[in-house]
Amino acid sequence: MGIALLNEQQDSLKVVSFFTDQPGESDITGLEFKLDGNDASLFVVKTGEPIVVPDAQSNPITRSLHSVMKRRRTTTLMIIPLLARGEVIGTIGMPSSSEDTFSRHDVRLAMTIAAQTASVVDNARLYRTVKRARDVAERELEIGHQIQACFFPGALPAVDGWKVSAYSELARQVGGDFYDALMLGDGVRAGIILADVCDKGVGAALFMVLFRSMLRARMIEAFEQGTGEAVGIGQVLSEAVGKTNNYIANNHAEANMFATLFAAVVERGRNTLWYLNCGHDSPVLVRTSGEVERLTPSSAAIGMFPDIPLIPQHLEMREGDCLIAFTDGVTDACSVDGASFGDEQVVSLLSGGNSLDARLGSLSNALYEHIEGAEQYDDITWVGLTRTHG
Repeated sequence: MGIALLNEQQDSLKVVSFFTDQPGESDITGLEFKLDGNDASLFVVKTGEPIVVPDAQSNPITRSLHSVMKRRRTTTLMIIPLLARGEVIGTIGMPSSSEDTFSRHDVRLAMTIAAQTASVVDNARLYRTVKRARDVAERELEIGHQIQACFFPGALPAVDGWKVSAYSELARQVGGDFYDALMLGDGVRAGIILADVCDKGVGAALFMVLFRSMLRARMIEAFEQGTGEAVGIGQVLSEAVGKTNNYIANNHAEANMFATLFAAVVERGRNTLWYLNCGHDSPVLVRTSGEVERLTPSSAAIGMFPDIPLIPQHLEMREGDCLIAFTDGVTDACSVDGASFGDEQVVSLLSGGNSLDARLGSLSNALYEHIEGAEQYDDITWVGLTRTHG
């Protein structure tokens, strides 16, 4: 008995499996024969019906196999179609050296065997196809992950009197969360950005790159032109974010993509922090006294509508004060039983400790203990800022 599969052109069959109980009979695995000249196999392939061929050594409908039939002393050949999802993918050839022909019962039994065989072959092919596609996708996503990682700053800027910390753990190989920290203008100022692009996966990652690149370019451009007095910082920040918002809203409105954003600017030798909260989770400000404040949104998320009002805010930070901004992947992180980490627990953890590192360490430890064993659903990102002296 031999199992043969059609090639991609469907003009020949290749024996992929062979069994014989005749001692000394040669193995024909790997034998490939054209359908042209083998009308019996062609009939089975075209009709999906079995056929029994008597006088297989001389019958004209098996002329391309006559030499094989003679060598194997085959007198009768039964050919059964391998049907998968309504299509013929190959055949099973069952030779006989007996003078007796195959009965209807033999044909029905052979069809049952062929159906099971076809299912196995089809599933194996599907598995290989899916595996190849998955391997390609994983390679592409890994490349995307490496590229996206390059968009996160390799080193955080050092501004005298300030310390910046940041962390990000994507839920997938690519994601929509991002942070940035960059020197502005003459190097006396630093910009800190935390954003969360709506949705997840590749689409969010592409827009993450767009948002991040636009914000960085606009902020550098705006602050290179100078700001004069400190009060002008908020206006310049709003201008940079506004240009980014308008570009995306005017040029990519059909994508319906937006980002919540927290952007801040600090200066060397000054206690003032200017910021914009555009629809983002309220960052936590912890005073050295233990008092906790929340920086609630004063503007809408960016990217959906042009010319949205952008209202800059400012606050004074004294030595030891800490500001931590985070994405909703922190508060929404779920345990194995589906319980969210929650905003209250975030605030409670950040209120403890006596330094930025201690507070972020407590948050990280508690968060990953909470989600241990559960699948990470969303990107987890935060940035922290503290006034070290002033």
